[in-house]
Amino acid sequence: MRPKPSLGQNFLKNPGIVDKIIRFSEVKRSDTVLEIGPGTGMLTGRLLECASRVIAVEKDDALAEALREKFGDEQGFSLIHADILECDFRELVKPGTKIVANLPYNIATTVALRLVDAADMLSSVVVMVQKEVGMRICAPPGDTEYSALTVVLSSVFECTPGFVVGPKNFSPQPKVDSLVIKLVPKEQPLPRAEMDDFKKIVFGTFGQRRKMLRNSLMSIPGVTRDLLPHIERLAGVSLEKRPQQLSWEDYQELARAYRKLVAS
Repeated sequence: MRPKPSLGQNFLKNPGIVDKIIRFSEVKRSDTVLEIGPGTGMLTGRLLECASRVIAVEKDDALAEALREKFGDEQGFSLIHADILECDFRELVKPGTKIVANLPYNIATTVALRLVDAADMLSSVVVMVQKEVGMRICAPPGDTEYSALTVVLSSVFECTPGFVVGPKNFSPQPKVDSLVIKLVPKEQPLPRAEMDDFKKIVFGTFGQRRKMLRNSLMSIPGVTRDLLPHIERLAGVSLEKRPQQLSWEDYQELARAYRKLVAS
């Protein structure tokens, strides 16, 4: 099967790495697993040995047909021939589902952000992404890799780096290392009803990450210079700080202050 660069396809070929992913994901016989972009099915086959049900979502026509031929008779295997970016995660999964996948590089960030809306439906997420993206997702406040992506994901998930996978484990070989990471839903996440304002504040401030908050907040609709002292007082967050210095909880307080003073 010839990989398509346009779809970010790099097929995992090392069974040893597949076994490490399975161990890291802690898939049990009672689990339902969603696999995004199964490709040639190397990970799919091992998941079927460990889980009660595997739902594989594959966009590529030829790969979808090959997966259907390979696993179609396997009990517990379901194939969805579709673009994951056009699917509603909340309709794809039932409560307690685990996601295990080697994500195509070109959609990894978008998929990760989409998972936020379904975090309460998931048991855990173990995905392989480009190392740079994985380090960004798992970065602590103040780290050079800390970003809007970090903040949004950490508002609903505990994000843990796993292990690095080198280019030689794929065909064709990518030009970068990969990183397997684990996301586990928080017991007390940001409420879904607050997410829109939260994202507006996070992405708005990180759009000017080198500026102090009192300047970067001015890019957000409805925020005026006169409102800044009131936002600072209500949120309890110093606006002398820069975006990368704040925890997700700090952003939650800023979003709540924004909602009270502007959005409402």
